[in-house]
Amino acid sequence: MSADAGAAGSADGAVRAGRRTRAGLGKLLELWRARELLDQLVRKELKVRYKSSALGFLWSMLTPALMTVVFAIVFTQVVPIPIDDFAAFFIAGYLLWQFFQNSCQGAIHSIVGNGDLVKKVYFPREVLPLSHVISQLIHLLLALVVISPFLVWTRGVGVLLHLPATLLAIALLTVFTAGVAMWFAATNVVFRDLQELFIVIFQVWFYATPVLYPLALVRDQLGDDSLLATALQLNPMAWFVEVFRSPMYGSVVNAAGDGIVSGGPTVPSLPALGIALLSAVVVFIAGYAAFLRRSGSFAKEI
Repeated sequence: MSADAGAAGSADGAVRAGRRTRAGLGKLLELWRARELLDQLVRKELKVRYKSSALGFLWSMLTPALMTVVFAIVFTQVVPIPIDDFAAFFIAGYLLWQFFQNSCQGAIHSIVGNGDLVKKVYFPREVLPLSHVISQLIHLLLALVVISPFLVWTRGVGVLLHLPATLLAIALLTVFTAGVAMWFAATNVVFRDLQELFIVIFQVWFYATPVLYPLALVRDQLGDDSLLATALQLNPMAWFVEVFRSPMYGSVVNAAGDGIVSGGPTVPSLPALGIALLSAVVVFIAGYAAFLRRSGSFAKEI
């Protein structure tokens, strides 16, 4: 009897897993059919942002440019960090971070801010947070076009030769960001204080991500087995920055006897790519599942 019960339980579990898989594929197909709506929402985001702007997209470059100047002065003159071309090092990490933060910041208000639309018309709700992710992706790609001459000038033509690796890093982070953005959007419908905590969360997350400093410097100062170095490596954004920065700037390693050494643009390491890929897939599935689980009650909660 116990064997039969176990077999029946396994069969039921397989059936439920199959149903969840089919449901997930069905939602992805529904999202694909709503691609025109998604395209319109992305266009709306871009038009609203630059409608009355004389400089247009160049305003998007103002923040990273000013941040680069400020941090370059601080970390080359006041508190020097021993790496080459700090401005290039910083911008190669900050552009990626800005994409991630701005995507989530827009997405967190996407459901609540479109309450009237959500109540009146049925459509795949996930297009609302995803429209912010895609619009910010366009900003990131345009920013790379603008900043590429500076990176080539400081880091060499390897920046162009490793462009496929850069695009792969962007693709992986986009998947990861979509999962995080959908989670923030869905959770904010129920827990409105989340939008107030957002700034604090991302401020802490920023400093826990090696944008201002190389992870190799932490290992050099504290040791590979230190608690802080281990904690930083548990941050998935640290690996996305590593994967993105390698082809854009180069590797930063702790060479025995020579301290921190910066190399030219290179292909990201396989372990870093593997961790980034796993993080992207797991977080996207988890974020999408959480979003779908709550989406049925959005109209009542708003």
